[in-house]
Amino acid sequence: MEKIIDIIFSGLSTGAIYALIALGFVLIFKSTGILNFAHGELCMVGAYVCYYFATLLNIPYLISFLIAIALGALLGALIDVLIFRRLVGEPIHATIMVTIGLASILVCFTGLFWGHDTYSIRSPFIGKTITSGNMAFSLSSLSTIAVSIILFILFIVFFNRSLLGVALKGTAEDSDTAGLMGINVKKMQMLAWTIGALVASVAGIFLAEQSFVHTGMRHTGIKAMSAAILGGMESLGGAIIGGVVVGLVESFAASYLSGMEVAGFHFGDIKDVTAFVIMILVLMIRPYGIFGKKEVERV
Repeated sequence: MEKIIDIIFSGLSTGAIYALIALGFVLIFKSTGILNFAHGELCMVGAYVCYYFATLLNIPYLISFLIAIALGALLGALIDVLIFRRLVGEPIHATIMVTIGLASILVCFTGLFWGHDTYSIRSPFIGKTITSGNMAFSLSSLSTIAVSIILFILFIVFFNRSLLGVALKGTAEDSDTAGLMGINVKKMQMLAWTIGALVASVAGIFLAEQSFVHTGMRHTGIKAMSAAILGGMESLGGAIIGGVVVGLVESFAASYLSGMEVAGFHFGDIKDVTAFVIMILVLMIRPYGIFGKKEVERV
């Protein structure tokens, strides 16, 4: 029983990170129609910025955290204004290639500033645990789950109760109609990029706390994309549920499938491929995701 609890706790911690990243994927896609392949790199940049202020400059962690997510949000806004606002109406393959190019640029500049070594972020949560009976829970994982839940609740309230949130939600549903209703679509799209980059930075910092800061952490964005596809690229709630599901499946796969031997064949660390297996299966069976809506073209 204790092992099951530990697996679920680990899965929820990882799933919370995937859910945050997937939330940014879905928000940007719904508002702009752009599938951002550079989203994992935005996570990476947020982690490096927090590392720079908290570890290298020795600034208190909370202040470093706030600076990192603020700069991450600013980066998201600049990306929209300087790049993607000029690509409105362009074919989808063009915007996808631009996001792939942007991903390479972000990795390149990150390497130029901080190098490609592996670093450890200075955080008051790392290395500390909370015990309950015979079980010990990582404080960094607990903080990840707790803060993620708070952010999810805030987003739900924001999108359903605030005028700005309703306007953003309306733009995401139908930008043409939103424009006719007097909503500034360009500002709403910039806000979508800002929020998407902000939650990506938060996810990157949480990921750095649970592992290390390195340029390879950007690949987590592709795993989170499978969570967004699972939940449905049109559903914000689906992104959250998809992230949790992928995190739990990965956790159980790491415990029960990795290193398994079948008919003389030894499985390696199968955990890293489970997210992609889920993505392929969903695309084959239900391409629009669990909570997505099937598009029907009327002639």
